[in-house]
Amino acid sequence: MVKATKLELKSLYEAADEFERLQPWEWISEYQLLVVEDPETHIMGFCCIIGNKSDERGLKVYLGIDGLRHYIEMLDFNQLTIEDKTLDSLLSRETCLSVGFNRVSELRNREVVAQFRDCLAGFVPISLTGGWQCRFLTQALKQVGELAELVKETPSFTLEDDQVLMRLQDFEGNWKTLKISLSVFLEQMKETGVRYENELAAYRISKLPSTNMVFEIARFLMPRPIEEKGDSRAYYPMITAILEKETKQLVFAEMSSPSLESQETILSRFANTLIKDLEFKPQCLVTDCEAVLRQFKDFSDKTKIPLMKVPELEAATDFVCDLMKIEEQFDASMEVDIEENIDLVLLTSREICQNILECDALSRHLPEGVKQQFTNIVELFHVVMLGHFQELPDHWSVQNVERACKEVLPGLLTEEELKIVPDILTHYLDVVGEAELIPNYIHLQKCVTESYS
Repeated sequence: MVKATKLELKSLYEAADEFERLQPWEWISEYQLLVVEDPETHIMGFCCIIGNKSDERGLKVYLGIDGLRHYIEMLDFNQLTIEDKTLDSLLSRETCLSVGFNRVSELRNREVVAQFRDCLAGFVPISLTGGWQCRFLTQALKQVGELAELVKETPSFTLEDDQVLMRLQDFEGNWKTLKISLSVFLEQMKETGVRYENELAAYRISKLPSTNMVFEIARFLMPRPIEEKGDSRAYYPMITAILEKETKQLVFAEMSSPSLESQETILSRFANTLIKDLEFKPQCLVTDCEAVLRQFKDFSDKTKIPLMKVPELEAATDFVCDLMKIEEQFDASMEVDIEENIDLVLLTSREICQNILECDALSRHLPEGVKQQFTNIVELFHVVMLGHFQELPDHWSVQNVERACKEVLPGLLTEEELKIVPDILTHYLDVVGEAELIPNYIHLQKCVTESYS
């Protein structure tokens, strides 16, 4: 992923500031969907203004048809929020770009600060750093603002029940406003699914002897994210489990990333299980999950194994509960590792600080008082982020960095020490960020600066 330039990030913050000043949530609700087509990729951004029905303020841009589905699901669950105690678990079910406007301390010069998130269903939400994501969210903020003002300034403006407003560029690069039926996009939702391309395997399965067994398919995300070496972002492991309903025997289980490629692989491996291991096919496949229906529909059609949705699974529910209990026990055992992590983080940060202070090019502009306290404050900040928020440096979030600066450090440092914290942390973040040790360092620097302004 190509990172956003400082100029692109500056444009994003300016667009967000303008959007916040407009406050379109005063007259547009979360239920009034607006659509913006990305001029670069022609991906549709289904935009939802947050704030009319909740205390949170902001904008979510759901990406593509999958994003539209996530918007509808969140609408059904009444969980269209930007900031929440369960933020990561909520956003892990969405594919969207979001900006939230957080209320800040009265000591600040500004009343709100914008926080940007890049969310992909099944993956841990991250601060927005990608160039394309930055450019599209900037355009979305501008165009949604234009649409919001159009609605406000035109009292006679009306839409049919199924119509939405859409902004897109023509061939000459001029932005146009259209009224379009939402059913156009809803029809596309019906067409999405996972294709099963192995026609030969499908034919072989269709000819297997049939039994009266019913296979239950459960799919869920584990609560603890993992990050594989070389991957750009952590994800919640997706468990796909298939059990025989009566005996509750596990027929097939796979842990994978929640990507489309992983879903295709699961179909292939389940097909191999039927052909090579079981050598028979079930009477039918059942699930209580719409996502599983979409994943297995094409497989079901081609193998001639009926696929049905049921209100509740029986055998699979017990399996999921047992697995979650094991996960909870594992998490409890992991708590003892925090002290070891702190020791390792302190050793690493101390070495980095020493290299910074010993390098004339990296430290010549630092005042003497800053140099004297540099290592101590950097080490303390690492301890706070890990001890209070369980975040290692490469996963520091803007939200928790702000909390550390506002709520934790004032109780640990004197007023004189607090005055030099911004200089120390912004310089440290600049060095480690340029070394690509902390991916979202620009957002963190801005957060630190504004926390003490």
